Amino acid sequence: MNYTHRLATPADSQTIAPLWKEFAIERQNIDPSMKIKPNFDFEKYVTHQLSKPLSFGYVLEYETNNQIQIVGCILVYCYDEAPPPDLPAEFLAEHELENPFLPRRVGSVLGLYVQPEHRLQENILLLVTAAIKKAELMQVSDIDVLIAADQKGIQAFLKRSDFTPAAVQFTKHYDISNNTELPSLHPPHPDLDLPKPPLPGAMALRDIKTNELVYNKEEKPVFIYPLTDSNGELIKTSNDMPVYPNPLQDPQTQDWVFDTNGDLVVSPILQDEKGQVFEYQGLPQFHPPCYKMLGGKLILERDDSGNYLFRDVERDSQGKIVLSPEGQPIFKQNSIN
Repeated sequence: MNYTHRLATPADSQTIAPLWKEFAIERQNIDPSMKIKPNFDFEKYVTHQLSKPLSFGYVLEYETNNQIQIVGCILVYCYDEAPPPDLPAEFLAEHELENPFLPRRVGSVLGLYVQPEHRLQENILLLVTAAIKKAELMQVSDIDVLIAADQKGIQAFLKRSDFTPAAVQFTKHYDISNNTELPSLHPPHPDLDLPKPPLPGAMALRDIKTNELVYNKEEKPVFIYPLTDSNGELIKTSNDMPVYPNPLQDPQTQDWVFDTNGDLVVSPILQDEKGQVFEYQGLPQFHPPCYKMLGGKLILERDDSGNYLFRDVERDSQGKIVLSPEGQPIFKQNSIN
C-alpha cells in the first residue's frame, strides 16, 4: 500500500476537520472529564491551528486507484517559556515570580489521529518522525508528548528515540449541577477596550498571529456577521445554530484578505440543489479558494478583474452534489463564476 506524508496547509482544514473530530471523540472516551463542546466547529479550529506561525501539521496520505485521500494527521506547536523581549517591566516581574524553573523552548503535540483501518505502525511512525524533525528544526530544548496509558506502541517508539517517561497523569472528575453558584477561578484583569458590535451577533475579527483587532482602511474595526437569506432571516444549521462566514486567508502571510474596496473576502457557502446549506458531520460547508503556484509559492488565484476565485462543487445530472464515500462534497479543480 502506498502511504506518504507531507506538511499540512490551511487548504487541508476541511479534510482534517472530521479526523480531528474523531480524535476528540476518542480522547473523550479515554477521559470522561474531557467533554466536547456541542456543535464545536472543528474546521475553524484546524484552520486556526494551521494558521498560527508556530503551529504545524502533517497529514498521512493513502493512494489507491490513482486517488489520494488524507487518512491521518498530527498537529504540533512550539513555544518559548521565557518571556518575550518586549514584555513590559511590571509583567516581567510577575512572570519571574510565578516561574521557579529555567525556561525551556518546547515542542508539544496537540494530538495524533489515524483512521483505524490505516493504523499500521509504519504509518504512525511517519507522522511522529516528521513532527520530531520539525521540532528539532525549530531548535527546541525539549519535546513534551502526552500519551494515553494504553498506547504501548507509541511508548515503545518514544523510548527507542531516547524519550524518557516524565510523569503519570491521574484525573478525578466531579459532576457540578448547572444550578450551582460557582466561585470565580479567573484572575482579575484590566478592562479591555472592546468595540461595541454594530449588530446583535456580530463578532470582531482578530489577527490570528497576534489576537489583536483587525481594522479596515478607514481605521475601523472589522466585524463578521451571521449569514442571512434574501429575506434578511438568519441562515441556521440543522442544529438551529447561526452560520458565520469563513474569511479568506493569504497562504503566505496568513493575513485576512480584503478586496480592492476594502471589504473582507469570505468563502461562498455551499448550497444543495434545493438552495439549502450543505452540511457535513453537522458543519456547514464552504467553497474552498483556488490556489496556484507562482515563483515556487502557493498564492490565491484571481480572475482578470482581480476577483478571488473559488472552486465549484461536482454535481450530477439532477444538480445534486457528488459525494465521496465518506459523504464529503467533491469540489472541482476549476473556479466558480
